[in-house]
Amino acid sequence: MVYQFECSEGRCEFLIRSGSADEVKRLARAHARMVHRGRIETADLERDVERIELA
Repeated sequence: MVYQFECSEGRCEFLIRSGSADEVKRLARAHARMVHRGRIETADLERDVERIELA
């Protein structure tokens, strides 16, 4: 299973995919902190991390 997070902040094009949901969440939090100088609430992160199937 593959997990992904796509940043929805403005025109940001950050996208992360990984086989580990924990890694996606960790990197999404780091991205928000470093690039946008903010943080992602846990509920928002849980909603925004998607499980996808790659063809």
